[in-house]
Amino acid sequence: MRHSGLHAAAGVAARRALCAACVALCCLFLVVSCGFPGSVKPTIKLGLSAPFEGLYRDLGYEALYSVQLAVRERNATGGVAQRYLVELVALNDDGKAEKAEEQARKMAVDPGVLAVLGGWSEETAVAVGEYQLLRLPFLMPDVDISQTHIVHVPDPGFVDMYRMQSGGADPSAAAAWAYSAANYLLDAMEFATLSDGRPTRSGVQAAMESRYW
Repeated sequence: MRHSGLHAAAGVAARRALCAACVALCCLFLVVSCGFPGSVKPTIKLGLSAPFEGLYRDLGYEALYSVQLAVRERNATGGVAQRYLVELVALNDDGKAEKAEEQARKMAVDPGVLAVLGGWSEETAVAVGEYQLLRLPFLMPDVDISQTHIVHVPDPGFVDMYRMQSGGADPSAAAAWAYSAANYLLDAMEFATLSDGRPTRSGVQAAMESRYW
């Protein structure tokens, strides 16, 4: 009877050890699965400073629709360098110089913002100096785009895609420029990522200056 008891106790201990091993193995599998590289892509940000209120609010929303379109298309194809998803940060500058400079400082505080589109009018274009001081890449039209109605289509099919984004409205000059400029900055982010291993503001600025891609 003593031997039978010992065998029974040994069997119970063995089963408990096996169960513990199984639980530990399952936990290890879950940890490895959750931490597997590429399971969740990190996010980088593209900034847009534009007038969403006031006289030029229509221009601001035209730019917004185009930049949203460019960001959505890039994420749909895997993001920047297939490694980073892109988030849009859009701030209202009211079409005023002081507000545009204030929004530049807000953009710079967020380390995830790697580049910004803005300067849609002669008044808000003065913010370029603030961006230079903050070492934040900034891209703006080389003319006062709020005063022109010339539409340059940057890509075949852009008009149809823009209409879907804008609820049927045709793209303006601001919309067309914003789409091309957003893709230009996204390409600069990709070039910086492939060159340096990760996207940084300095890398994006260097890519914009080199135009090697």
